[in-house]
Parts: sequence; structure tokens; C-alpha cells
Amino acid sequence: MWGVDNTLLARALDSEVFEPYTSSQLANLSAAATALVPGHEVTPVDEGDVCINDDIGWLKDKGVAVPTSLADFTKPEYKDLLVVENPATSSPGLAFLLATIAEFGADGWQQYWKDLRANGVSVVDGWDQAYYEDFSGSTGKGPRPFVVSYGTSPPAEVIFADPRPDTAPTGVVASSCFHQVEFAGILRGTKSPHAAGQLIDYLVSKQFQEVLPLTLFVYPARTDATVPPEFQDYAVRPAAPLSVSPADIEANSKAWIDTWTDIVVR
Repeated sequence: MWGVDNTLLARALDSEVFEPYTSSQLANLSAAATALVPGHEVTPVDEGDVCINDDIGWLKDKGVAVPTSLADFTKPEYKDLLVVENPATSSPGLAFLLATIAEFGADGWQQYWKDLRANGVSVVDGWDQAYYEDFSGSTGKGPRPFVVSYGTSPPAEVIFADPRPDTAPTGVVASSCFHQVEFAGILRGTKSPHAAGQLIDYLVSKQFQEVLPLTLFVYPARTDATVPPEFQDYAVRPAAPLSVSPADIEANSKAWIDTWTDIVVR
């Protein structure tokens, strides 16, 4: 299985879903990512950041400054401008909720969401609707210039545009970013453990890792993999993104989502 990220990691490990496997390529992978799984039950394959994206042209036309903090989105000048995903139904939505918990703490994030709600935040079920329908910087040209998306969304806007622009039409609020790591692991009970291990080694091989950025718009977990120039020119990869430990997420995520639901959508 490939795709378990750090928001679900502790649950998967506690449930013993995976058979431990030490990849032959482990030394070439991000030390911070591999440290999340000291027992090698899963192997990091890719990384990225969930971040608020902004429509550069919209903000310039309206004379609205790019926010420099999550707190800015509760100010009157940003009323009715942000669309986010529901953390109960969306992976980036959950990551953004965790970003606010990391930023404002266990006793402060609730008030932040009350303030966001009062300031007109829009909540939708998933990323597709948020980005392609409600975000003004996408092809759908929706009404809101801020959306919870990814630090690698701007290079996608450049690559898939026709004609290709010289600069990315969207930006990233770096202070809003929450770091995600995706893992692959051998499912416990498989009849083909050797083949499964070979597949994991292939997923973290330099050949495969260098294909990831322009196909899935994620960063390779392998430290010696070359990142394409579009990522270097247009993506945002904050040096110190927001984070919550997998153990804290597992212990509290249900209560956090329930509380969020009571505050924001009920």
C-alpha cells in the first residue's frame, strides 16, 4: 500500500497493518521522514506541504495585500475570501486543521476557527471543488482568491497553461504550510513479501523518484533525486513548516474533528 501519510501513520502502526521492511535504499531517503518510522513498518516515498494558495492577479487588481500569517485571515480585509476543505472528508482539509492546531495550540485553535467562520470562510467537501470551482486563480475562476491547496500547485499552473506563462499566476502563503509525508508498506499477511519489498525499493529508486515531481506534484523522499526547474522556480517549500506528531494526531484527531464540526458547520 502506498499513500498512508503522517496524519494516519500512528493508526496504521498501532493496528499492525504493515510488515516491517528495511529498504536497501533507506540511507538515501530523508532522515527526518525515516525517523518517523524507526521500526521500518513503512518507507517514505514522497513529501509535500498543504498550504494556502493565493491568486496573485486578483489581489493586485483589488489592492489586497498577501497575508503573512494565519491570523491575518481573520481580519476584515480578508472577509469572504478564503475557501477550505472539510477535515472530516478531505486530506488537505485535515492537514489545514492540523496547521491551525500547530500554530495556535490545543487551547487556541478553537477561537481561531470561530473567528474564521465569523469572517466568512467557505467550507467544501473536497479539494477539487475548492480549487476548480471556488478559487479565482483556477480555470473555473471562482469568487475566492485564497484556497487550501499545496506548495506545489503554482508549478502545475505554469506547466498545464497554454500558452505557458513566464511566472506562476498563483502564490503560496508560506506561514500556513503543513508538512505531509507519504509512505508505502508491505501489507501484513501477504503471500509475496519478496516481490512487495522489490516494489518498495523501486518506488524509492532514483529513477522513479525523479519522475514523481511532474507526475504527482510532490517532492521525492530521496535526497539525491533531481528536482525539476519548475519546482525550483515556482514551488514553495518552507524551511520550517507547521507539524503535529503522528502520535498526537492519532490520540486527538477524532475529538479535534468533532470540535471543528461543532464550531464551523453546525
